[in-house]
Amino acid sequence: MFDYLSPDSIDQLRYAIKEADGNEVFILGQTDAERRIVQVEVLARGSESAVPAILQTCSYGDVVLHNHPSGNLQPSAADIEVASQFGSLGVGFYIVNNRVDDLYRVVEAFAEKNIEKLKPEQIDALLGPDGVIAAKLPDYEDRPEQLRMAFVVADAFNQGQVAVVEAGTGTGKSLAYLVPALLWARANQERVVISTRTINLQEQLIRKDLPFLQRATGIEFYAVLVKGRSNYFCRRRGETAGRELGLFDQKQVEELQ
Repeated sequence: MFDYLSPDSIDQLRYAIKEADGNEVFILGQTDAERRIVQVEVLARGSESAVPAILQTCSYGDVVLHNHPSGNLQPSAADIEVASQFGSLGVGFYIVNNRVDDLYRVVEAFAEKNIEKLKPEQIDALLGPDGVIAAKLPDYEDRPEQLRMAFVVADAFNQGQVAVVEAGTGTGKSLAYLVPALLWARANQERVVISTRTINLQEQLIRKDLPFLQRATGIEFYAVLVKGRSNYFCRRRGETAGRELGLFDQKQVEELQ
């Protein structure tokens, strides 16, 4: 047990379970460098057979625990489903008995990720006046504001913070955020989601800017366009509507047909 839970955390768990009258308790555990739980926090209390699972407060490397008052630590189907959700976020999932002297590790604790921060010279090597992108553009124009914006975006990635940037037309905003996003995804093996306000811009990114970056930099990456459900046609609803054409005007009928 002590390989996975510190003595203090075991005492804290026992107290939390006792305070809940032996019912199920959902607990967040923080781990040390050895992936051992050293601090716990009660997030929810339930009945003798169920407890709410709280996802919002968990971070990569944490572990969530709950107890099975019966002493049977075999995970239920619901446990497996919830454990999968936490595991996809880099969060471990443990089950303990009420005495906290037995433990079942459904999802192992994840080692802390080593974040590789972006360096200004990496950005400059791509976007700067002497960078590879400038060499690939015959009509290249030096844009100091573009480079400065890229540095701001890179710093936001490094610090895990939100950056709000306002830049005028002609700044080259798309490359100013695409370049840091590309470098970050490559260095840290993470997906980066880029959301646009207009369909035209998303089409520009996926059909023009990203292919250009791949050709110009030689960096291999994979990008896909993800559209919202409102952009898709439901065949079942379409078939239903097709049987009730009298409910639609002529233009809508033509679209359905």
